[in-house]
Amino acid sequence: MMKADVSVIMPAAGLSLRMGANVRKPFIMIGEKPIFFYTLEKFSKLKRVKEIIFVVNEKDRSTVIEKWSDELKAYKVTKIVTGGERRQDSIYNALAHLDSHTNIILIHDAVRPLIKNDEIEAVIKSTEEKGAAIVASPMKLTVKKVDSNLEIVETVPRHDLWMAQTPQGFKRDLLVNAYDKIKDTIDEFTDDAEVVEKAGHTVGIVSGSYDNIKITTREDLKLAELLLVKY
Repeated sequence: MMKADVSVIMPAAGLSLRMGANVRKPFIMIGEKPIFFYTLEKFSKLKRVKEIIFVVNEKDRSTVIEKWSDELKAYKVTKIVTGGERRQDSIYNALAHLDSHTNIILIHDAVRPLIKNDEIEAVIKSTEEKGAAIVASPMKLTVKKVDSNLEIVETVPRHDLWMAQTPQGFKRDLLVNAYDKIKDTIDEFTDDAEVVEKAGHTVGIVSGSYDNIKITTREDLKLAELLLVKY
């Protein structure tokens, strides 16, 4: 069996409440295909990526299989997994389906189709060196901390602030052990790096592009439509 050097977990199970569309964000069409296919293309073209685990909402799973099963296989999708109530539950579900030979795991939002191949490669390299690494971009805006009355209490220095993106990469044992520690917690984690940080491990940063947006709102969708022509 071919060694599954890098496995990708691609969550697409969110509720998409902020988009206000009648379908979930990954399945919104841009041009002639849904958003998630643009994202899959970026990872499936990399030789080191041996499998992609696609995580979907329970309500979407049968539709995804019926509509795109054959195409997904061509994009290295080996499993279509049902997500959980929270993002961390979805990732935990996916970890149980990894190929036994996997040693590096990348987690990437299905609605970030503008990631660049060199950024993915940089995360893999940094993960090999440090055990954990994510793509992020420096904060450009001035950040204000406010109180309950929406009055400014502090201007936060931005020189050491970075905006987290995906992919986020981890050595397998590190990520699995970190998720085992929080599987029963009521605390909610906004990304996978936070789970690993909670377990006491440092996470490296790979500088990424500001174009690597997560499509969350209709404004994001319009921008992605313009940028996908560029890429």
